[in-house]
Amino acid sequence: MCASVAPDRRGGKFMAHLIVLVLDNMTVLPTLLETWQSVGVPGVTILQSTGAYRTQKWLRRMGLGALDRLFESEETSRRTLLAAVEDDVVLERALAEAERLTGGFDHPESGLLLVLPVSRALGLHKSPKREMDMGAHEATHSGWLAWHNRSAADIAALFNLRPVVVRRDTVLDQIPQALMAQPDVQVVCVTSEDDVLVGLLTISDLANALLFYEVPEEFLSEVTDLEGVIEFVERSRVRTAADVMKPPVWVRQDDPVKLAFKRMRQHQLPGLPVVDEIYHIVGYISMLALLLAVCCQPHSPREQHGAE
Repeated sequence: MCASVAPDRRGGKFMAHLIVLVLDNMTVLPTLLETWQSVGVPGVTILQSTGAYRTQKWLRRMGLGALDRLFESEETSRRTLLAAVEDDVVLERALAEAERLTGGFDHPESGLLLVLPVSRALGLHKSPKREMDMGAHEATHSGWLAWHNRSAADIAALFNLRPVVVRRDTVLDQIPQALMAQPDVQVVCVTSEDDVLVGLLTISDLANALLFYEVPEEFLSEVTDLEGVIEFVERSRVRTAADVMKPPVWVRQDDPVKLAFKRMRQHQLPGLPVVDEIYHIVGYISMLALLLAVCCQPHSPREQHGAE
């Protein structure tokens, strides 16, 4: 058996040791890992390796063209195991098990076992993982079950958010005033002259358009090619909501809440208009309203009404 490693104390603490095991016999690897874990080895890193002299002989026989297969060959491929251990009892047991499973390191094809002192080791002791608060998740799950098939109109009615609506030809610097009256609404709905939804305008789009004239250098720094130059010039011509708006995205009054969530997520929008059959805007639903309904309202309005 291997010689024992004398304990080394520095400043009243056991010194850590690094076990380096170059393993030739791959068949013992699974059992060795299980055994080391059972005796308390905190963790093992496995590296693919090969002996230099053995590789030299192999290349003489196979040629340099076989170099890319070096680690695939059973003749040359080995595994090097690294394990840091602070506890001397665990260290002794790990070394003894390594010798037992390999049959000792004094015969050919047995490998190599080294124990190196480590002056400092960080990360050997991990804090336990915090268990997820399943109670909070269960509440959300229950809320989602209650709401996901309810209509978008139900949430719109619950929070009564009034949509901010402007015409296509509305000058951009007039739009912040309309938003100020509805601070919980972050998407502006753009309509045609006959009140049909034709586009959406987010606060981010609006800020970029209005502040372009104040800090053009911020946008100029993004220009890296001809396409960027063209886009920069087009920004300078922006004047109305129609110049900046995105294509319209909406939900109908009877569309389920899960569809509203899907569309807001797909288009990265904080809210959506609710429209009727002829695309007139009749309401507004925000991601925050949806989240509050699912997490804070255990029952949908229809269920609450039925319970009264």
